[in-house]
Amino acid sequence: MHDLPSEVSALLSQVERTFDTRIKNEVIDSYSTLAPVGYAGFRWATQIDPMWNAYLLALVLSISDQIESARVPELRENVFSYRYRSTPGEGLFAQESWKQFQDKTRELAGGTGYVIAADIADFYSRIYHHRLENALRDVDIDGGITRQIMEILSKLSNNTSYGLPVGGPAARIMAELVLNRVDRLLLAEPATRTFCRYADDYRFFVPDMESAYSAIGFLSEKLLRNEGLSLQKSKTRIMTSTEYLSTLDPPAAVRGSAARFLGLHLHYDPYSATADEDYENLKNQIEEFDILALLRAEMDKGRIHTALTRRLVASLSYLDDIPRRQAALSLLENLETLVPVTPQVMVALRGAIDQVGDDDFSEEVTHRLREMIEDSHFISRVDLNLAYMIRTLAGKKSFENEQLLINLFNASHGFRGGPAPIIQRDIVLTLARWRTSYWLSDQKNYIASAHPWVRRAFWVASYTLGDEGKHWRRANVPGEGTLELVVRDWASKKVQENTWEVPV
Repeated sequence: MHDLPSEVSALLSQVERTFDTRIKNEVIDSYSTLAPVGYAGFRWATQIDPMWNAYLLALVLSISDQIESARVPELRENVFSYRYRSTPGEGLFAQESWKQFQDKTRELAGGTGYVIAADIADFYSRIYHHRLENALRDVDIDGGITRQIMEILSKLSNNTSYGLPVGGPAARIMAELVLNRVDRLLLAEPATRTFCRYADDYRFFVPDMESAYSAIGFLSEKLLRNEGLSLQKSKTRIMTSTEYLSTLDPPAAVRGSAARFLGLHLHYDPYSATADEDYENLKNQIEEFDILALLRAEMDKGRIHTALTRRLVASLSYLDDIPRRQAALSLLENLETLVPVTPQVMVALRGAIDQVGDDDFSEEVTHRLREMIEDSHFISRVDLNLAYMIRTLAGKKSFENEQLLINLFNASHGFRGGPAPIIQRDIVLTLARWRTSYWLSDQKNYIASAHPWVRRAFWVASYTLGDEGKHWRRANVPGEGTLELVVRDWASKKVQENTWEVPV
């Protein structure tokens, strides 16, 4: 989609012209899986087929200016999450909004007696479609965009009447619109007027305990009666302002401290016009901190501070090779302690394999991951974790890794009792990158019955099979107006570049 924007745009335009036929006759492929939250919890996350994901986002963006205009004005400093930006090059949402939320709550807490912290239970998965549809129709005058959005959501939810797919910007924009009505009711009520919200997290600022209970009661009633939503009881807290301020990051944290590190802005866009300069600036900021020491301090606790550890792990990409290798090995030795951030740890390990260029190090990392997978370690039993582990293994070609991936292809992944398409897809791409032609040649006999995402990966893989792949493509031509056709043309162009490798 990045390399062939014109072709993808043409494809999406064709979807628009033929939407009614497609939505009636086509399956919208998606995959939902458990995503770890903390040490003993999960949430539901969904990956949508890239074409339909892009089309759903396009529909939502086409009315996002109207959605943003309908929301509580940004200048009021009540609602901070996912404020839409329509200016090209700025990203979809305002940057630094979480920090602005924290700064505003700190300011308000300093002038009140009590602070209420509350968030909504299972927010995305419990949003009722008819409530969302009503909110969309308020900003979509002729209703055409709303109709298409709701038909896509209905298919993604298997025709149930609730739930948004967690994980994409389209869902975030729609979720904000749903909560906008509650936001306005809160502003109209004196007991709840002084509040801040970020996504499903609320903060209320009240003078006394009586007002605190009134605020919780009012919010609970409006969420339940109007939206069918409820607050998480275990996370609803009434605190004194002093207690609340102690939970925030100190505004003037000690140099090199964990609190100061949490305040860093680590966003990096490799496609930015100033990417090289941005990268160097980030490296300079990181130099203030002893990342290894901060990581070890977290892992020594036994239960990590998830947000801090996630950011520390992400920062490893800015370290020099030797400290990066040391940090990666520390991660490897403490995988069970790091369970809440397993995907981020795997990304960091894969980055270290690619950049450090040390065969002994790569073998040490992949050997440990192979052991965990072969022993059905509880971390690898979660298919999302397993998918990230496989992408880490993809950084080191070896006989042992190759055999493991082949054996995993048709195995049961996770708790679902069958193979996961996200894992099968990455195995195909990895073995194609390693030019494992004997296995790919055999798979072409079965690929017709595979999941669409696996077949799409095989189109890319076929270009590593030489004439055999060419004959297979001649006998299997993608349909007009499909993403498979765009993928085939993309891979055909890429393979002509002598330095190109199958991406995984």
